Amino acid sequence: MNNLFVLMAVKSADGDELPNLLFWPIFALFVALFAFMFLLYLRKRTPKAIGICIYVAIALCIIAAIVCIALIGKYYVDNIKNDDYYSPYFKDAPLYISAIVLIAVIVGLTFLLGRKENFKFDSRSVAFGAVCIAMSFALSYVRLFKLPQGGSVTLASLLPLMIFSYIFGVKKGLLVGLIYGVLQAIQDPYIIHPVQFLLDYPIAFSAIGLSGIFAKFEVFKKCPQVSLLLGGILASVLRFMAHFLSGVCAFGAYANDAGQNIYIYSLAYNSFVFVDIAIVLALGVVLFSSKAFMNEVVYKQRARVESVQSETVMEEKISEIDK
Repeated sequence: MNNLFVLMAVKSADGDELPNLLFWPIFALFVALFAFMFLLYLRKRTPKAIGICIYVAIALCIIAAIVCIALIGKYYVDNIKNDDYYSPYFKDAPLYISAIVLIAVIVGLTFLLGRKENFKFDSRSVAFGAVCIAMSFALSYVRLFKLPQGGSVTLASLLPLMIFSYIFGVKKGLLVGLIYGVLQAIQDPYIIHPVQFLLDYPIAFSAIGLSGIFAKFEVFKKCPQVSLLLGGILASVLRFMAHFLSGVCAFGAYANDAGQNIYIYSLAYNSFVFVDIAIVLALGVVLFSSKAFMNEVVYKQRARVESVQSETVMEEKISEIDK
């Protein structure tokens, strides 16, 4: 259990370790993000008092993120930048461009297709979010196999996050996926560069929040399994792209060791994502084929979410009239 609270060593060519001090800002970032989600719920009850706390939580998230990036950057400069192992194959500019493009795509899809959703958490969505994160984290320890440079195939660890996104929408799903991604960086990190950290953890798992992107399409109303499949495939492709681009730009040394083309190596190595998602979608289709599960868990909760959204819209209209 101590491994939950101590970062695993990341070995460079000369055997240096990633400083254990990095654990605390990553853990602080996780706590701040979770607190932000909880404060979004409290804002509805005491908006003026909680409003200040929300800004404090946002500031803490930003500070923790900056400290994380700074410490990882220091490790990269001290141990990776001028070594004879990673550095000859490291691609700085493509790494930054890849992260920017993927963030733009994920955020763009979230706000384009989820534009009618609100970002206000009620007690139900906070509780569901916390439970889904905990369930995914617990299932991530049930590994069917683990790869040597990070990554593993688990027993449907992402399914709770996908169900959350399906019920509560992609905006909330994006935040829950982001929190889970930071938690993954605490659980089983393999970090050598700040942007590689972003690609392999926060960005990759934020993409899982898009799993529910087709949930409200009328064409899939009678076949929710199809909307889950399409959303899961889209999310897994974006997650795969994050890992693939990280492998191409940051881990070319391993392709050289294997005597393979860097793109083919990264493509083959990160294909575990599709094995992982295949297990998730197979179990997801079984669940979504159950009328009892859909009625009691999915449709009932979504109806409550839509009811809360309608009340929020009505309150906003009333407040505008009063002004």
